[in-house]
Amino acid sequence: MASSLEALRGGVVVSVQAAQGEPLDRPEILCALAESALRGGACAVRMAQPDNMRYFKRQHPQVPVIGITKPHQIPENAHEMVYITPGLVDVQSIAGCCDIVALDATRRPRPSGETLAEIVAQARAAYPDLLLMADVATLEEGLNAQALGFDVIGTTLSGYTTGTLARKDQGPDFELLQRLLAAVEIPVIMEGRLWEPAEVAKAFSLGAFAVVIGSAVTRPHEITRRFVEAAASGLS
Repeated sequence: MASSLEALRGGVVVSVQAAQGEPLDRPEILCALAESALRGGACAVRMAQPDNMRYFKRQHPQVPVIGITKPHQIPENAHEMVYITPGLVDVQSIAGCCDIVALDATRRPRPSGETLAEIVAQARAAYPDLLLMADVATLEEGLNAQALGFDVIGTTLSGYTTGTLARKDQGPDFELLQRLLAAVEIPVIMEGRLWEPAEVAKAFSLGAFAVVIGSAVTRPHEITRRFVEAAASGLS
């Protein structure tokens, strides 16, 4: 499994996800979208839900997959709650169909009442070869994730927790990336609100191990909305 992490080094991971009810929300369509990303040079994919991962892995067993579980519809108060792979049962549901499991590693209470330390310890015991990624929002959470034994840290949740909401409209959190890189010894992946190739280049120039992009290339309605909003501003 360590080779799966090494395959990410210096590469672009594409997050291929769709909310329930969206036109792309079918395993075969998401797989095709992931295949398109691979043709463009992606080194791995990040996917949600077991069915989608199993379908993709049947077609591409050698491609590293970062797997998560999440609600089909993200609630409006998502910044207050843990919803990305929140408990051990969620880890168990995807451990057999992905190479790296990403978990919310913030300090927020979990719906199951479990602690992050308990989940990590039990996951390690049950799946010793499974790699674990910590999705964090702050430096303190990254340091805690390293202490708990995570294999890799992602800046994924900066801007999406109560304490970091001010960052949501400020683009990628390069400051958090730099602070993590200076403080931890495990790889740090840049993820969250990367829309431009120049931002990816900047992340790597700062020392990111890998970069995850998503909506910028795999959410057609979000991509279209940017152009529509630009058209509206030009007409006003």
